[in-house]
Order: sequence, then C-alpha cells, then structure tokens
Amino acid sequence: MNTPGKKTAQDQLYREAAATFGRHVARFAAGYERDPTRRQELLQEVHLALWRSFAGFDGQCSLRTWVYRVAHNVGATHVQRSMRSVERHGVELEEAELHADETADMQLTDRRLDLQRVMALVHALRPLDRQLMLLYLEDLDAASIGEITGLSARNVATKVHRIKSLLANRFGERSTS
Repeated sequence: MNTPGKKTAQDQLYREAAATFGRHVARFAAGYERDPTRRQELLQEVHLALWRSFAGFDGQCSLRTWVYRVAHNVGATHVQRSMRSVERHGVELEEAELHADETADMQLTDRRLDLQRVMALVHALRPLDRQLMLLYLEDLDAASIGEITGLSARNVATKVHRIKSLLANRFGERSTS
C-alpha cells in the first residue's frame, strides 16, 4: 500500500519523466500505432503505466532507461493485441503522398514524405525488430536498447545494422520508383 510520502515521490518521478521524455514517448507511440486515435489511446496507456511503475522504481537504472522500458513493454503489448484483432486498414504511402500539404515548403514536404516512407517500412517489420528500430531512432545506443529489451548489446547492434541495411535498400527501391 502506498504511503503519502511514497505517493508524492511517485507523482514527482512521473512529472519529471513526463516533462523530460514526453515528446520522446509520443514519437515512440507513433512508431507503434499509425491511427491517430489509437495512438492517443496508446500514449495514455504508456503514461498510466509510467505513473504506476514509479511506485516500484528503485533507481537501479536511469530514469531514461526506465521510461523506455515501460514504453517498450506497453508498445509490445499493444502490437500483440493489434495482431490478434481484426486487420486494420492504414493509409497507403501513395495516398499519403497525394495528401501532402501543398502550401508547405518543398523541402519540408520532401522530409515529411521521407519520414512517412521510413515509418511505413518500420511498421512492416516484425514486432521485436520494430521495437529495436524505434529505440534506435530515439537515439539510444545498443547497450541501452539491450537493457530495455533484454538482448545483448552485441545482438542489438547486429540487428540494428541489418535492419538499417534492409530499410536503406527498401527506401532506395521505393524512392527510385
């Protein structure tokens, strides 16, 4: 049972984590879910899980690692639930390109399209590989990713290298089409 002092520490840790890593967690959730409504629900699930998790946070890892570990676990559960549910229909890349903001600067539009292509490719990966790439895209190193996922840093580095090569090849094929 939480004591008043523990509850305050839990709330304070959550506030610090949300302020420091909130944008990162939102991007991370976007990597797990394409649909904006479901993404918002996932983000709320992550924040709730974070707040709950701080009741047992003992400081044996950094706050950053803890936040990503919780987000990773919630995201993995979300992917598993999604795989069991009815097939969802997303926007095809070609359709997304048609809806590009015509008033935006061409460079910004190109960057958005590139990001959409990369995220579409990341979404096509198997769940573990997707999680590794999302953590990598959040600028975590192999050791940190390994700590979060339970894989060895060497295994993470190898997988990230292979996935980056695969993504580069696929991205190159689509951009020349």
